[in-house]
Amino acid sequence: MSNKGENAILEPEKSVQDLSEKSFEDLLGHACARPAPSTAEIDEAHAAVRAEWLNVTHKRKRQRRFATFAAAASVLLAIALVVNFTNMPPIAAVQVASIDKSVGSIYVLGEQSRLQAAGNLSSIAAGQTIVTGKDSGLGLSWGGGGSLRIDSDSRVSFVSANAIELESGRVYFDSMDVDVELEIRTEFGSVTHLGTQYMTAIDKQSLSVSVRDGKVAVDGLYYDEIAEAREQLTLSGRARPEVLSILPYGDEWSWIETTAPLNSLDGKTFDEFLQWVARETGFKIEYDDPKIEKMALEETVSGEVNATPRDALRQRLRTLGLDYEDLGFEKGVIRIVEREAP
Repeated sequence: MSNKGENAILEPEKSVQDLSEKSFEDLLGHACARPAPSTAEIDEAHAAVRAEWLNVTHKRKRQRRFATFAAAASVLLAIALVVNFTNMPPIAAVQVASIDKSVGSIYVLGEQSRLQAAGNLSSIAAGQTIVTGKDSGLGLSWGGGGSLRIDSDSRVSFVSANAIELESGRVYFDSMDVDVELEIRTEFGSVTHLGTQYMTAIDKQSLSVSVRDGKVAVDGLYYDEIAEAREQLTLSGRARPEVLSILPYGDEWSWIETTAPLNSLDGKTFDEFLQWVARETGFKIEYDDPKIEKMALEETVSGEVNATPRDALRQRLRTLGLDYEDLGFEKGVIRIVEREAP
């Protein structure tokens, strides 16, 4: 029975196949013969094939020529760059600061980390590192404006026209009310100011920022903080920042006076000179008598100050028959009085 079932299935399939082949043969038998192409048509086809072959061949040749030309051009360009580089003049160093006052031994870090005496160095360029010796100091006019001071036993790298790196010791910056950018980078974080006078110091454990006037932003490794006038901010490791109240004058600030920039007094009043002294020392100016204040506002002075602010103050007061109260310094005040007759 199984054989009969298989035959019942296969036979119809065979009949359909035979029928399909027979139908196709009949259809071809009724079709007309395709006419042979003329000689002109054959020649035209050959020409088209040859043209396409030539076009492809030329494209490949052009690609190979372009690749060869590009390779040769690259070699020539490399040679030209080398020749131009060797013949071009050396790039001028970017000056970022000029030296106002130098006290004691100042060094420039040279090749192989060797210290070289600064000698007659008059300016600082980006990429240079300055090292100050014991009992030394350096006063600089920052390129963008303001006054930068470097204390003794300090090491400062000048990164760019708006950044330095304090590697050790301490620096002081006075923006001189000029809109100038300066970022002081340290291993503990970076310090930027908002128009101010401030001192930045580091040691092996911490970063300390003391603000005499204005505001300073500190971007620490673990904390960011803002320090304001009469505040000292200290960052040490992962500990939370410590903020203390400080005075804007005193022994902690006295080293700044030794590197105060030269000050031309020509055309200025005596009161303007006193305000300069106050800015450099952190003291306030007070007058013992309205008559003295009136005289200070009207009296003009001349010359150049090349002494420390306090020494210059004593010298100028004598020429005008004036003096100051010694006890005033303890209160952060320079009180101007009349000089007593001998």
